[in-house]
Amino acid sequence: MKTISFEEFLLEENAVLIDVRTPKEFLLEKIPNSVNVPVLLDEERVIVGTTYVQVSKELAKKKGVEFISKRLPEIFEQIQELSKKYSKLIFMCARGGMRSSSMTSLFASLGYKVAKLEGGYKAYREFINQIIPKANEGFKYIVVHGRTGVGKTKVLNKMAELGVSVMDLEKMAAHKGSFFGALGEKLPQSQKRFDGEIFEFLRTCKTKYIVVESESKRIGNLYVPEPIYESMTNGIHIFIDTSITNRLDILMEDYTHVPSDEIEECIKKVARYVSKEKTNNYLRLLNEGKLRELGEILIEQYYDPLYEVSIDKHEFEFSLTYEDMDSCAKELADYFFKLEEEISSSSNIEL
Repeated sequence: MKTISFEEFLLEENAVLIDVRTPKEFLLEKIPNSVNVPVLLDEERVIVGTTYVQVSKELAKKKGVEFISKRLPEIFEQIQELSKKYSKLIFMCARGGMRSSSMTSLFASLGYKVAKLEGGYKAYREFINQIIPKANEGFKYIVVHGRTGVGKTKVLNKMAELGVSVMDLEKMAAHKGSFFGALGEKLPQSQKRFDGEIFEFLRTCKTKYIVVESESKRIGNLYVPEPIYESMTNGIHIFIDTSITNRLDILMEDYTHVPSDEIEECIKKVARYVSKEKTNNYLRLLNEGKLRELGEILIEQYYDPLYEVSIDKHEFEFSLTYEDMDSCAKELADYFFKLEEEISSSSNIEL
């Protein structure tokens, strides 16, 4: 059976990683651009594992074969479609064990050009943990700061549309970085998936500068890798601001669709840092459906004072107060391209 390391996979021109783990495993530990073709579904894997522990290894194997046999026609169709798009199919599982081995052997016997990812996801994880510091070398970071509701993420998204290299750490982390940061997010947080997304961005980035939103080292329950955070700290810092009206419009756009019970849970977290009287007022406004008023009071009483404590930690290259978000994104994008041009010209002179 042919095996291939993840480093070797990166050199392949037209290969695809086929992850045969369960949908739940894939969701939490996905390798970017891989495809999930599960050998066992989530509940099936639980049954097989329970049988292995509580009954016998032999019966567990039998149940596994039964489950897989039922899904083989569907698996075959999925692999057949992938083989039309890719010249090589690389199967992987958690550790490069039975699941990926069985699929690699099966489809090799059917004449497909296949290989197994050596060591599976575990080996991939070890590889990127070692390589992220090196992959980050040579990049310079432009860090965009701003108070809650100023629309940093939206501005950066518009910059990305203009061709700027934007690393959206909050999207990668599935969290917006505050007590309310998990609201509206569909994916569960996963440090492994987060690290993988960061590595993939660095690996494929073609510019010397990277634009990021100002973040603390921790985003929700996840941690920004140390080399990335250090580069952000030492980067170029820019401050953007807008009117309270615009800030509230942005917050309403982001949070009005969120169920009130989820907002209430976040208010209870804030309660640790404000008076009981203020907390009760926040909950009253929520229960009365006065979300805009709630947002304004939270900005004035909690978020802005909190931000003022940290704002002096950085020296800003420049500050920009906007009314039109598109114009703000365009001005920041122009600044990015100017820096890119300067560093490119400098490199040519050195040559």
